[in-house]
Amino acid sequence: MTRSASIEDEIAVHRDELLVYACRLAGDRDAAEDVVHSAFLKALQSARSGVEARNLRAWLYRIVHNEALTARRRSRREFAALVTLPPAAAAQDPARTRLLGKVEREIGLLAEPYRAALQLRYLQHLKVEDVAEVLQLSVGTVKSQLARGLRLLTDRLGDAMEGEEA
Repeated sequence: MTRSASIEDEIAVHRDELLVYACRLAGDRDAAEDVVHSAFLKALQSARSGVEARNLRAWLYRIVHNEALTARRRSRREFAALVTLPPAAAAQDPARTRLLGKVEREIGLLAEPYRAALQLRYLQHLKVEDVAEVLQLSVGTVKSQLARGLRLLTDRLGDAMEGEEA
C-alpha cells in the first residue's frame, strides 16, 4: 500500500468525528461538509509534500478548526459586501431587495451597541472612524462591535432563513 493511500485511509477513519466538530463550528451540515472536505484536501496535499504529523487526529482537528474559521470569515466578508451594495444595485434585484429587508429587520432586533454600529457602518455607509466618532467610542471598540454584531446577525439570518423554508 502506498503512503498516500495509507494517509487517505487514516484520514477517513476520523471523518465522522471531524464532521460533528465542524457542524458545531459552522452551524449547519452543508457548511461542515465543505469544511471537512477542504480540510481533507489540505491534509492530503501536506502529506504528499512530505509533512508528517506526530498526532494525526489532533493535526486533522487543527486543520478543520482553521478551515471553519476561514469559512466563517469568508461568509462575513461576503455578507458585508452584500449589505454595502448601493441601494440602486439592490433595487434592481427583487431577491436582494427582500434579503436586504430581512437584514435591516434583523439588525433592528440586535442589542444596541451592535445595532448602532452595524446600521451606521453598513446601512449608512460610514467609515469605521466616522462610526467611532458618532458613537463616541474608540475605533477598536467599534471594530469589535462590528465583528460581534456581524457574527450575531449571521446567526440570526441563518435562523430566519431556516424558519422561512419550513
